[in-house]
Amino acid sequence: MVLDFITGLGGYLLPFLVVLTVLVFVHEMGHYLVARWNGVRIEVFSIGFGPEIKGWNDSLGTRWKICWIPFGGYVKVFGDSDGASRPDGEALRELSDDERAVSFHHKRLGQRAAIVAAGPIANFVYAIVVLAAMYMAFGQRVTPAEIGRVIENGAGQLAGFREGDIVLSIDGDDIHRFEQFEQTVFLNAERPLSFQIRRAGRELTLNATPKLVEKADRQGIKHKFGDLGVWPANPAIVGKVFEDSPAALAGFKVGDRILAIDGEVVDNFERLQDTVAASKGRRMAVAVLRDGAEMRLHAAARRDVAADETDNSERWLIGILRAQRAPVRLGPGDAVIQATGTSYDMLVQTLAYVGQMISGQRGTEDLGGPIRIAHASGQAAQVGVEQLIMLSILLSLNLGMINLFPIPILDGGHLLFYGFEAILRRPLTERVQEFAFRIGLALVLSLTVFATWNDLINLRVVEFFAGLFS
Repeated sequence: MVLDFITGLGGYLLPFLVVLTVLVFVHEMGHYLVARWNGVRIEVFSIGFGPEIKGWNDSLGTRWKICWIPFGGYVKVFGDSDGASRPDGEALRELSDDERAVSFHHKRLGQRAAIVAAGPIANFVYAIVVLAAMYMAFGQRVTPAEIGRVIENGAGQLAGFREGDIVLSIDGDDIHRFEQFEQTVFLNAERPLSFQIRRAGRELTLNATPKLVEKADRQGIKHKFGDLGVWPANPAIVGKVFEDSPAALAGFKVGDRILAIDGEVVDNFERLQDTVAASKGRRMAVAVLRDGAEMRLHAAARRDVAADETDNSERWLIGILRAQRAPVRLGPGDAVIQATGTSYDMLVQTLAYVGQMISGQRGTEDLGGPIRIAHASGQAAQVGVEQLIMLSILLSLNLGMINLFPIPILDGGHLLFYGFEAILRRPLTERVQEFAFRIGLALVLSLTVFATWNDLINLRVVEFFAGLFS
């Protein structure tokens, strides 16, 4: 049991360290490049903290190093007392004119602000550039904002939604993809929303209030979110047939479009799943469209018990997966525009999520730390490189956003100090800055400990180790 745990840990730890190292390097390289551009001497460029594993000096006198504690990094500019960019007041007063010329703290206010802001901006640029490259290389997957199914007695049905409705806007904000519709509904549980839709060529306004639902994921972590009980329009097209499954034995093939089961029309994949589940193993006559010709196949679903740590649910399956919509490859210009828009949507959603936690509308169970990020990295790596890259994009956006929070010790805290300096026409005193840094450090450490404890509880790490001795 312990050996399995250690082996599994390696499958999560390596992808996590790779992703984290790339993002930290991008962030610190943003600081480094803008500092160099403004004539600042860089003393240390470090990936990680603590004792040095490997290091070297370049021709400009910068020490490049990799350290044992991988959770972060820093660029130490000339004139700092440490990697947190706290000024060394006594040393700064004793600098020669030549040293002042390359000292960070003797640069103009605008230059210092640009150097500090460059790290988070680099993370945003990374996300946009990599996402645009993926759109050009692999294409963009887009689900049209069309309603394919309305759940009976759901909030959507009660509000008047129908299959075939196309969502145009929500509370005045344009909707172009079903993902945008889901994001807005997800974040607005129990809050009335106004939907502009197109139905049979006419535009209508529907008012609906998403229900607050709670659901556990595969790890047993419970999440609360808004739900209207509507699904996108997903044609029931076979994307994969599992070996030795009822579908394989019945002769299903990839690309088959399922039209009806026992004479009942199947207009989307969700209705197919419900019909199969309701069959309870009964033999079904399935009408499919293959290469333009309609044919009939017969299959009986096989019972499967999906058991996780929180629930046992009975399922009936025939052994197929839906076909994914073909991604559309974009040109460079469109790719950058779409990548920028997607990155903006991700940031808005994350900020709204954080705001709901702060206001008490949402619990803190979704606040994750390094362990959950490592877990997500491992899962993404198991799915494929594309999924791992998408996770790195999301994490890069979050890293840039968090670093802009006005907390002393973070980049946003330094920018806050510069804002006061611009207003007061002088820097804050060393004593005030030192006090603020200590508060910021205590706050960051407290949040890190809390998030890590959240991870240990939600991912059942504590429960696992407790079980070893019980």
